[in-house]
Amino acid sequence: MQHALQLYQEDARLLDALTDFAAAGLRAGEAVVVIASTPRWGLLLERLQKSGMDPHARVVRGQLRLFGLRVMLGAVPNRQRFSEVMNGVLALAHARHPRVRVFSELTDALWRAGERAAACRCERYWQHLLAVQDCQLLCACPIDSLEGDAYDGTLQALCAEHTHVRPAFDEAGFDEAVAGAVSEVLDGPLARMVEALSTAHRPAAHMPPGQAILFWLKDHMPRTAEKVLSRARARWSEH
Repeated sequence: MQHALQLYQEDARLLDALTDFAAAGLRAGEAVVVIASTPRWGLLLERLQKSGMDPHARVVRGQLRLFGLRVMLGAVPNRQRFSEVMNGVLALAHARHPRVRVFSELTDALWRAGERAAACRCERYWQHLLAVQDCQLLCACPIDSLEGDAYDGTLQALCAEHTHVRPAFDEAGFDEAVAGAVSEVLDGPLARMVEALSTAHRPAAHMPPGQAILFWLKDHMPRTAEKVLSRARARWSEH
């Protein structure tokens, strides 16, 4: 079971990740479920069409299933209702395909609406569901993990509900910006110590080393964390 969280700042970044996720599943003969707004459906279908696929034929065959965001949001406040609805969705997908992957825009929509507690609750519901349902899940959240405001506890809580966390930027560039910032702010031995400690005490979710370093600094050296974030943002702007 893989439960991934895609952070993003620009819609294009999320659309790239969604297209890659859906296309990989369709090519592998898996069922792909997309819970999203209608505009995002359209952009995804357009991208898949340009990649040489016939997404409409996949929809007709039931391999690609599109579910409306607003209807699904109604299931979020209650765990039992959420489980009933999502189990039904997954049962439809599994009827013809043993392997299923799901993209959910629920957390994304709740976060943008300012309902952060509900967004975290939704991810906990997904975790309970994935304990008994065999599928891959990709969620999204509009957070820039190089911004200090992201580290008020909510980013850490969201990441804790996932097995994988992907930064809003390309991973190599993100890690390079953070590593360079740490080297600027701390002297060599201390920088190496921070790297070792963040590795030893990294969160359970798989994430870029740079993200684990930022979490460790925020928890143990908050003032230094602010300096590192500032320098990392500057380095990224020059990327």
